[in-house]
Amino acid sequence: MAKGGEFEREISKFLTKWLTGKEKPYKYWRQDASGGLATIHAENEHLTGDIKPLAKDAEFLTDIFSIECKTGYPKTSFWQHFTTTKFALEQFWSQCEEDAPENKYPMLIYRKLRRKPIIGININIKDSLYFLIKELNFISIRWNKPFKCERCLTEHTVEDLFLFDMNDFFELVKPDHIKGMVLRHEPKRIDYGNFELNS
Repeated sequence: MAKGGEFEREISKFLTKWLTGKEKPYKYWRQDASGGLATIHAENEHLTGDIKPLAKDAEFLTDIFSIECKTGYPKTSFWQHFTTTKFALEQFWSQCEEDAPENKYPMLIYRKLRRKPIIGININIKDSLYFLIKELNFISIRWNKPFKCERCLTEHTVEDLFLFDMNDFFELVKPDHIKGMVLRHEPKRIDYGNFELNS
């Protein structure tokens, strides 16, 4: 199995233990075709991202989030953000945004080779969980120039990305916190000049 598939399985097991406190039975697993079904068939739009629920009591997480998992990419560095070099995280986050339907929010889980996994969320989720995660260290990244998508050959604005240590994040954010979140079905867009944020 490819490294990406192994990482998706690892995250599925992590989320299972986060939900139940137990390693088995699995509550989440890697998506068939790594989320490609939703792209190919509109009727499968609920099957977005790389992680799918295996039980009814696990659906709340993937009802709210479209989860993309990325691992490897040893040459990726945060210094690339300040250069003209293509920044892999921008590509990952852009894909995560594009693949998330209007009734879901993007969530990026990324692990660089030999590093701990980090989780990326947008400002809506950060603000919704503020009182839970306000003591956590995080990195915020802003792109002021439109990103050109290689898949669709169009340019679009990429939302600000907020990165947290994944283990620290889920240590504080419990399943009941996610279940209690009230998120709009169609987030309103606010234009702030060169970039946009969801309200």
